[in-house]
Amino acid sequence: MRKIGIYGGTFDPPHLGHNEMLLQAQSQLELDFIVVLPCGEPVHKKTSTDKAKRLDMCRLAFSGEKNVVVSDFEIFNTEKNYTLTTLRYFAEIYADSHLYYIIGSDSLEDFPKWYHPEQISELATIVVAPRANTKFSKAKEYAEKTYGADVVVLKEEPLNISSSELRCLFQFGLDTSQYIDKDVAEYIKKNKLYSEHAEICSKVRSFLDKGRYLHTFYTTMEGLKLAKLLNVDKEKVFFACLLHDVAKNIPQSDWGKYSFENTENLPPPVVHSFLGALVAKQVFGINDEEILNAIKYHTTGRPDMTRLEQIVYVADMIEITRGANLDEVRKKVYADFDEGFLLCLKSSYNCAARRFGAENVHKLTKESIKFYRKLSKEKNEKRKIG
Repeated sequence: MRKIGIYGGTFDPPHLGHNEMLLQAQSQLELDFIVVLPCGEPVHKKTSTDKAKRLDMCRLAFSGEKNVVVSDFEIFNTEKNYTLTTLRYFAEIYADSHLYYIIGSDSLEDFPKWYHPEQISELATIVVAPRANTKFSKAKEYAEKTYGADVVVLKEEPLNISSSELRCLFQFGLDTSQYIDKDVAEYIKKNKLYSEHAEICSKVRSFLDKGRYLHTFYTTMEGLKLAKLLNVDKEKVFFACLLHDVAKNIPQSDWGKYSFENTENLPPPVVHSFLGALVAKQVFGINDEEILNAIKYHTTGRPDMTRLEQIVYVADMIEITRGANLDEVRKKVYADFDEGFLLCLKSSYNCAARRFGAENVHKLTKESIKFYRKLSKEKNEKRKIG
């Protein structure tokens, strides 16, 4: 009996991690060949790129792989792109074969939400690629016990890059050569894909030094993950994170250009936040008060912040380049955002108190901690009652 891999995804864009995942599955499971299947209109998420262009990119990305074919079945299928429908089609085409459906570990987490997961489990073995910092043992056990799924985990983690991170790298004009096939990169450039925010990103870059611009990129990536977690407007999060540090490298001699005077005697680490809100409005044309406030209060916090303000505050603190010493804070943020946010406030206060003395910590930070400690206490009391 032949072994056939079915490798589905949005591939928006396809990257070298996809190639590594494909080759590892091919080798570990001794697959006869693999069908790469870019989806047309995915049921559970949106794509940013036209389906025909994603098909073109897949053909470029996988053209050099042996025993690999790129299928346009879902691209031109007029029905909803349910995995079950796709597997039924290929089970009929390859009636003498065993199917292996290849997915990422994050997709396994969503498996119970799929259309008839128990029937999918009957049609194919589920092959999962592990991803850094992603625990999916419970999801694997649940799929096996609840739906009778046969789940095989690949032994090695593929290149740790996501399509969403790649899209952001293109927007920011940062190097992508280590993550993506050169022909795909050229296609993206030629067709001006992932560039709708490239102009404003370039403008922000002109305000910042290299290190601060990279921090801005990683803050934006963290913010977008939190936006997804908390169901907050991604566009607002993108612009607030992109501009949160735009005034960081502006010298005091230039403050007057933006009608800014430090009349409140703001401490040096705080000044750029309040100045940044003015720069965002005057130079970048941002008039959304929620975005401007997210920039303004991303270092001090304040009582009763919006989710957007909280996201920018947290993303700025825990983005990946901040270091491993914040791993526990990161875990708390993604396990219980409200408690994680309070932990971020406390951590920021402690850091400022050590550097400048507790009496010099901005009053908004002190008020924020008091406000959110009270909320946390009330929340915990309600839990106990419940």
